Amino acid sequence: MWDNEKITALLKKHEDKKYKEFHGGLTFTAYERIGVRVPVLRALAKEIIKSGEWEGFLSVRPILFYEQAMLCGIISASVKEPYGDKIKRLKEFSGLIDDWAVCDVTCSGLKCKDDRLFSDACAFAASSDMWLARMGLVIILGNFADRKHLCGIREAINSVRAKGYYIDMAVGWLICTVESHDQGAGIELMLTTNVSQTVRKIAAGKMRDSYRVSDESKKKAKEIANG
Repeated sequence: MWDNEKITALLKKHEDKKYKEFHGGLTFTAYERIGVRVPVLRALAKEIIKSGEWEGFLSVRPILFYEQAMLCGIISASVKEPYGDKIKRLKEFSGLIDDWAVCDVTCSGLKCKDDRLFSDACAFAASSDMWLARMGLVIILGNFADRKHLCGIREAINSVRAKGYYIDMAVGWLICTVESHDQGAGIELMLTTNVSQTVRKIAAGKMRDSYRVSDESKKKAKEIANG
């Protein structure tokens, strides 16, 4: 049976003080940090799921540690369960997120090409809640960043209501990812969506740094961002 005492002992067992110091400069969270590397957390999540006690783990409150929140996200994204239960669980989990890394590590564990997920991710992206919206955008870029979904992605970007740095970064990242998968598609999004010039500059910067984006696209993106 899981409780905070057992969770604390488990995480402390894998504490890495150097990683805690390094990662602390990259992320900002109100949760207490222990310092457990993401590959270790993924392995622990697999063990918890395999044990059959994952629902008990997810039900423990309050969330005391950053790594505990991340484990909840990894388990929620990767456990096998009916689609409707999965989406409900992820939406509820978004309320525990207070940091970009927890959001993105969670979403990276969700590999699914079901168009129901695309529809739900677009609905998440339209939320006024920053972390639910970012979750939707990151799910889209991780699973549906292709020309087949281009019209839906355009609509999703235009429907974004949440504000702030982490939303702008996610939209720019999405546009870059689309371009990396299909030359010209991301450029089209830069030109045909209602994104700010800040987002266009973020997208152009990410394209500039990507080895999967052509030099021609990088040049066009720079011109649009500077226009």
